[in-house]
Amino acid sequence: MMRSRILPVVLLGACLVTLAACGDDSPSAASSAPAAPAAGSSAGGSSAGGSSAGGSSAAGVAPDDKALCKTLNTAATALRNGITNAQQDGGGVRAADAKKTFIAFHRTVTEALAFAPASDVTSAAKAIADELDAAAKSADPIGSAADSDFDKLGNDLTTACKAAGVTVMF
Repeated sequence: MMRSRILPVVLLGACLVTLAACGDDSPSAASSAPAAPAAGSSAGGSSAGGSSAGGSSAAGVAPDDKALCKTLNTAATALRNGITNAQQDGGGVRAADAKKTFIAFHRTVTEALAFAPASDVTSAAKAIADELDAAAKSADPIGSAADSDFDKLGNDLTTACKAAGVTVMF
């Protein structure tokens, strides 16, 4: 008996579409936050470097959380596009294509986390990346991701990014 993989692909795609709808709630954040998450880890060559050296921001959120949420949005868009582009005529996705896409997402998030301070956003991002890494290692990556606690992890990330001032609907 063969279980249909169309529903897991659709559900995973729906989760990824909502993550891709990530946007910034504050209009001034684009001018005050660096675009690259690793920019805060350099020796302060950025003109905005003074705000990260000043301790806490006005909302008490680490400045890298906003950049990390934006990086997650980009990675989720690539993940969603990879799965969508890999869909075959019957709606299924070959395991090799899903693994490749999941590994790319995990790599992007892991690299972004390398310079990010510990926070709720980094914890939530690591949990999702680790879940997709585990799914990539299974014989059925799409089924494994669909059977995981992906919805709860997505809700955790949505909540953490909202607290950081970025709307993420994962």
